[in-house]
Amino acid sequence: MKKSGLLITFEGTEGAGKSTLMAALSLLLKAEGHSVVTTREPGGSAVAEKIRTLILQEKMDPWTEAFLYQAARAEHLMKTIVPAL
Repeated sequence: MKKSGLLITFEGTEGAGKSTLMAALSLLLKAEGHSVVTTREPGGSAVAEKIRTLILQEKMDPWTEAFLYQAARAEHLMKTIVPAL
């Protein structure tokens, strides 16, 4: 029987402490013997990281930015999240 994973997300604004909480939970779960994959959005895969850089460095139309976020999420989901689960 194939084992399935668990997806835990941390949501919040910039500077809210999401990365700090993720790192602490990751250490705790690893100490208990669990396999842990940590990632971020936008980003989390090679293509999504390139999109993240573009979003952070360039001024663009809000629609363009929204579509880039969705493209990064789709790539992240298929290349990082689904395989980890």
